[in-house]
Amino acid sequence: MCMINSSNYIGPLKPKYNKIPDTLFYGAQALDADNRLYNHYCAFNKEGKVLGVIDGKMETLHPLDETYFPGLKKIRSFNVYYIRSHQHNFGKNLLDFVQVLSRQNGGEGRFHLIASDCYNVDKPPHIFYRKYGMNSINEDVIRNIDKFISGLIPKENLETIDIPMYFIPKQLEKQCVSKKRLSFLKNLLKMFK
Repeated sequence: MCMINSSNYIGPLKPKYNKIPDTLFYGAQALDADNRLYNHYCAFNKEGKVLGVIDGKMETLHPLDETYFPGLKKIRSFNVYYIRSHQHNFGKNLLDFVQVLSRQNGGEGRFHLIASDCYNVDKPPHIFYRKYGMNSINEDVIRNIDKFISGLIPKENLETIDIPMYFIPKQLEKQCVSKKRLSFLKNLLKMFK
């Protein structure tokens, strides 16, 4: 026979959530179908519910490959293979986390991906990515997305083909523009010498 001393009983233990962040990211490495290594990140809340998933890796993009970024210099950027939010309004947090990953790995916050509506035809991610600040070298599609966001064209007239999109943090973008102007002026002065 077992007896419980009721004077020492304090009830069930309650977890102290105040020291646990609202969102936890877990990272692991995996191999794709071609046996190439990539990183898999999963976001959880305090209760353990999956909030989102990111697959990708850091890459060095070369000047001749202008699929993602315009320009003539080699840069580091995080290539997002797959990104999926499992909770409404959590996508921005995932992209913010990708920026952090890029900064930690020498990419200065740059990342790139293929915007595709293959997972949700009714809600293409292109619009969300554009509102976040992403761009593309496919100027016609970007122009149409901007028109849709401004309310100038209806959703039925918006063509969302799979396009490569990139993100450059605003402070880097300003530096790139000023350097381009400076190099343009230097080249112009050389022509007159």
